[in-house]
Amino acid sequence: MKIKVKVYSCYQRTYTPVCNRILKLLYGDNINSNDVTIEIEDTSENNTKNIQAQRRVTNNSVYKGRIIRIYENDVLKHIVGMSNTNYDEDRKYEFLQGQSNKETSKYGEDDYHANTYLKQGINQIFKFYFENKETADLNFYLLDTDKDVNYPNNLYNSLSYRELETIGFKVLNISDIDFSEYEEQCNSRINHNNLKFASFNKYLRDIAYISNRNSGNVPSFLQCDEVESIDEDGDSRFMTEKYTYIFKSLSAQQYDSLLKCWCLKVLADKEGTKIEFKLGKQYFDYSSDERRIAEELSQPVKEIFDLANLNIEYTTTEEFMNEKRKADNMYLRYKESNKIRNQTLFRNNIRKKGIPTECAICGNDDVNMLDAAHLWEVYQIKDSTQKQINNFIKVNNLQEIIKNSSEYSGDLFYKKYYLVNSGDNGIWLCKNHHKQFDLNYYCFDSEYGKIIFKFADQATATNFRNELKTNGLSKEILTPLTKSFLRMRQLDKQI
Repeated sequence: MKIKVKVYSCYQRTYTPVCNRILKLLYGDNINSNDVTIEIEDTSENNTKNIQAQRRVTNNSVYKGRIIRIYENDVLKHIVGMSNTNYDEDRKYEFLQGQSNKETSKYGEDDYHANTYLKQGINQIFKFYFENKETADLNFYLLDTDKDVNYPNNLYNSLSYRELETIGFKVLNISDIDFSEYEEQCNSRINHNNLKFASFNKYLRDIAYISNRNSGNVPSFLQCDEVESIDEDGDSRFMTEKYTYIFKSLSAQQYDSLLKCWCLKVLADKEGTKIEFKLGKQYFDYSSDERRIAEELSQPVKEIFDLANLNIEYTTTEEFMNEKRKADNMYLRYKESNKIRNQTLFRNNIRKKGIPTECAICGNDDVNMLDAAHLWEVYQIKDSTQKQINNFIKVNNLQEIIKNSSEYSGDLFYKKYYLVNSGDNGIWLCKNHHKQFDLNYYCFDSEYGKIIFKFADQATATNFRNELKTNGLSKEILTPLTKSFLRMRQLDKQI
């Protein structure tokens, strides 16, 4: 088998040295170097040898971007997309030849990497793949992983590698990446051999962990609403959850949104979860010029949204505010019917807390088997006096949080509604362990989260112990407010 590797001339100094490793990662040791040729394709236009000019993409030219093409017997079989290394060997050569100024070529915080290490321009890689997917697959390769820089290993790029694999594309040299920051921040262990997110909720959980590190800049958000559905026979109606992912397209954030939406869709489709995508227009707090830029996706990125079947709608400032007002409207409906428990809101708030989407007792992570369980129980809060509720809010410094959450925050019913559906008042439990928890067969110590056993039957207690994956609630679950909710539960049950 004859293998031909084609590299565009504008990247030959950067990409040619890594070709042999890419071939080994794709083919293993079963490759004969005598059967491999590397071909450099001249991409200069109008006799312009300037590297920056060669990188331009025009309507009349093929994409000359960050890809290596591998042919088997003259048939394109593999496309390898490369990470963005802005001040790369080719650009360095251009600078040394006096063809560019270092200060204008530099982009990012150091001489080697752009701050959009992988995502910048990734839509062009996907476009080339979609045009050739009948014969070729797509993988990615990360440059400069051996250099003393953080970009390849940082938290946000590590999430990107997991998103890529979830939607079906591997990073060939993923073993070069250090996931220690990701594992620490997301409280998880990474398997280099399988980076795919196991479930929709587990992806949401990691996004929540990472977003919490940058609360000052919220580029997007996911909301969940209850919608009425009809079974296949049309005989019965039932309530299901529908997610709406609202995002913005300001500058490079549209590349991040592309991967987020794609990954969410793949996981939602896998589990039969309903999800819609909306591009927010002008509702984020930026200057007027930036708002104009953020009104729509650029055409090249929108093209990939279409190719990946990611249907998007657009939402204006007024529409967005209407969405935000849904929370108050929903509260009024619940107050009118004297229902203090809003299970959809409660589950959403637990997700926002970012704790693992698994049973806190046995580790079951089947989303269809998981319940959102209340710590301070609903009937306890509902029966509490105004003095008890106000004292709980005062002790836990919740006055401003509740005040800012709704114009109805002065209502006693709203305060109870807020506490019942707080994410800090809940944990995930499988249906079996939720039932046992509600029957008070066991509880958790309010200081350390240790499991307190109350089984009267020794055999049942033994079976329960055998199912344990832990001796108690983890530190990430046991926030100061969660401890307070547990104390209120224990006061009522005299634990």
